[in-house]
Amino acid sequence: MSATHLFAKLQRLALINVCLGQFMTALDSRSIIVALPTISIHFDTSMAVVQWIPLAYQLTIIGFVLSLARLGDINGRKKIYGSGFLLLALGSVCSGLSTGLWQIIAFRVLAGIGGAMVLANGRAILSIVYAQQERGRALGFASMAFHLGYISGPSVAGVLIDTVGWRWIFFLNLPVALAAAYMAWKVLPETPLQRQMHALDLPGMLTLFATAVTLILGLQQIAKSGVTWVSLVIFPVAAISAVSLVHFERKSPAPLLDLSLFRIRVLTAGVLSHVFVVISHSSTFFLLPFYLQGILHFSPTQVGLTVIFFSLVIVFLAPLGGWLGDRLGSRLLCTSGSALSLISMLGFSRLGADSDYISVMIPLMILGVGWSIFQAPNLSAIFSAVEPRYVGAVSGISLTSANIANAVGVAIGSVLFLRWLNHYGLDQSGVPPYTQWGENPAVFIRAFQNSWLLIAGLTVIAIVASSMRGVDKRQGHGS
Repeated sequence: MSATHLFAKLQRLALINVCLGQFMTALDSRSIIVALPTISIHFDTSMAVVQWIPLAYQLTIIGFVLSLARLGDINGRKKIYGSGFLLLALGSVCSGLSTGLWQIIAFRVLAGIGGAMVLANGRAILSIVYAQQERGRALGFASMAFHLGYISGPSVAGVLIDTVGWRWIFFLNLPVALAAAYMAWKVLPETPLQRQMHALDLPGMLTLFATAVTLILGLQQIAKSGVTWVSLVIFPVAAISAVSLVHFERKSPAPLLDLSLFRIRVLTAGVLSHVFVVISHSSTFFLLPFYLQGILHFSPTQVGLTVIFFSLVIVFLAPLGGWLGDRLGSRLLCTSGSALSLISMLGFSRLGADSDYISVMIPLMILGVGWSIFQAPNLSAIFSAVEPRYVGAVSGISLTSANIANAVGVAIGSVLFLRWLNHYGLDQSGVPPYTQWGENPAVFIRAFQNSWLLIAGLTVIAIVASSMRGVDKRQGHGS
């Protein structure tokens, strides 16, 4: 067999493995989102508390992903990547066996470390193995695999919740994790080492984590109690942490977050637009299960079968989005995708007490089309904007920004919904369980509608950022 054929086989195997990792992380996160209303009833707790189950996972990834990407550059990505599957599976299984809500949250931190190990290195491995002109197509397939997990997670989780119980959603990814770990160790090549690099940037890691945590804590405090002296203290602490982060990264000889990369216009615009698109998605998928179960009285199975329309569109269109991005550049596609997100949010803002499957499905499918033509072209443009030696750093930046946006989106969804309820006369202690919302649906419907209108405003920033990106140096297209 020729060297060309051997390399092509390696590319295919690497793509399959990275797709397994994408599938598993999506399966894990989306199944949990569907279960949040049920878990809130089981532990007799509020939306403001139960949101910490996904937040613990996201914040842990934020704190570790850049450091693990750096470790991959220094010590090789293969070992870290393969071990991450096992740690993610262990954290998930322990969450399923937990007897208390805070035990679940603690084990989601463990799972988050494993998820950071997988996410910090998976796409970087793929971007190195594939030639630059094929990178968009490969990333498109990875996005397709991710949304196959989106499809499987909500639908399978809904069935499990209605039959054997919500705990089983944490066991879903175990067989996939074991298979992916074995395959990673057997078939993936070790990536080139950069042992001349400096040690890990501990001040950068700590200040980045502190910035994200204090920001989320501030938003969570507003969701719980409104603007109080506590939130007025927390947000300045977040600002001080952010300023300290910038200071340490400018002084560090090997910064965790290489701020010089943000001088590249395509990268800066791509990261900024990605952040606001992800915030709108994360807010929506946090609110939607509560709307479907609390207002439309859907069962968890029906929620899962409804949410899959978003991912179903992406499974078919994501490879096409990557292919178009390789040929047309990212500016037109990413701006159009951001605009479709805006249209989708406006569609959600019109949902009411008498909405049906079609009313929910249409904005979900529009959101899926928008993501399909946004994600792969945007990632490909970001990776292509830098030299190969910065691939690990860019992978870490894109993942960190996306996970910060995911965490902020969950918190913003909670803040907007609970503050609107407060505006209409329901304080935090007076919000009944979602099973009782049908007794007085009007106030909850208005809170959902107004929340989605404000979320729609955030997507405007993504549209502006995407439209202002520079020229795609891959092929000279406007991007």
